[in-house]
Amino acid sequence: MSVRWHILFFGRVQGVGFRFTCHTVAGHHQVSGWVKNLADGSVEMIVEGEQDSIRRYVSEVCESTHGRVDDRQIVKSDASGEFTSMQIRH
Repeated sequence: MSVRWHILFFGRVQGVGFRFTCHTVAGHHQVSGWVKNLADGSVEMIVEGEQDSIRRYVSEVCESTHGRVDDRQIVKSDASGEFTSMQIRH
């Protein structure tokens, strides 16, 4: 069953290639959605897929960014199925 995670990442996550990393790492997992910078310095992400796939994806993103994520907030809900890939939004 597909789910949706709405995630806010906090820390040093802007100006360091975080969104590009999210996009690249998504290619290794069966996930889709979008990621974008917010004005307050955090990064917002909507990601959909199987629960375990999302968990592994988010874990790899955090590991790949070498400790730049200090905290994250996650709200889980049902997937909409509206995405076909991971996109970087501006």
